[in-house]
Amino acid sequence: WGDGHGRGIIPRSMEEIFEHISHWNTMQSRVQVRASYLQIYNEIISDLLKPDRSHLVIREDRRRGVFVEGLSEWLCRSVEEVQTLMDHGSAARATAQTGANDASSRSHAVFMIIVERAERVANTEPVTGAGGGAPG
Repeated sequence: WGDGHGRGIIPRSMEEIFEHISHWNTMQSRVQVRASYLQIYNEIISDLLKPDRSHLVIREDRRRGVFVEGLSEWLCRSVEEVQTLMDHGSAARATAQTGANDASSRSHAVFMIIVERAERVANTEPVTGAGGGAPG
């Protein structure tokens, strides 16, 4: 991940996200960060964080939108945890020797970050009354 201006967009983005989260996490809200990492190699989608999961399928539904069925999601509490996942997944990528590089990646990789913020609802008095009608 390195230091200084030569760092990539993912390390810089993760620092920014976790900096914002430190201000968002309050008694009224909770923020959760999850990560997934997949590769597409020879038209086969595989989970780089759970290498035993391959031949995954892209699906779409009204509630979730477009997603990869069976792709693992990992809870991340820090920039360092994101880096560990990226390192682990990168080591699992398909590589092969080419004329230009001894260990060229032969796959496309997608690293996904999901940030969810949930507002906590204050406890309210339960509504009492006989079922079915308006309280009253």
